[in-house]
Amino acid sequence: MQIILLSKIHKLGDSGSIINVKSGYARNFLIPKGKAILANKENVESFQAQRIKIEKENISKLLIAKSRAEKIQKIRSIIISSKVGKEGKIFGSIGVRNIIKEMTSLGVKINKKEIRLPNGLLRQIGEHKVIFQPHNEVQIEFIVNIISKN
Repeated sequence: MQIILLSKIHKLGDSGSIINVKSGYARNFLIPKGKAILANKENVESFQAQRIKIEKENISKLLIAKSRAEKIQKIRSIIISSKVGKEGKIFGSIGVRNIIKEMTSLGVKINKKEIRLPNGLLRQIGEHKVIFQPHNEVQIEFIVNIISKN
């Protein structure tokens, strides 16, 4: 099925690209999420007219994402305290919710989908690298330092 991408999608293409994808992927994910439209004659002509507007929206989203990433880059690291057992293992684990709660207390709003934990949930005390990705083209790392709560 031929579609026109309305925004850049990793491993598919840039905004405005006409590509072939499986029909289920297009019908069930790309089109309902507003990431693509069918590539028929009418849509191709109307997209060419709206292309400038869509590109401006994408640029503004990118600039907002970069400014948010700069705020987090200034913070560099956060400290989360947790109960710790023997050998530095945490009771339970530190996940995305804990990180978001700490960042919100510092005045930075983060969405759950923007945080990546490369090694899974954090279960040891010490410093852990966490990835913040608010946009496909913007990605930064920051440190989550887990300390013992007495």
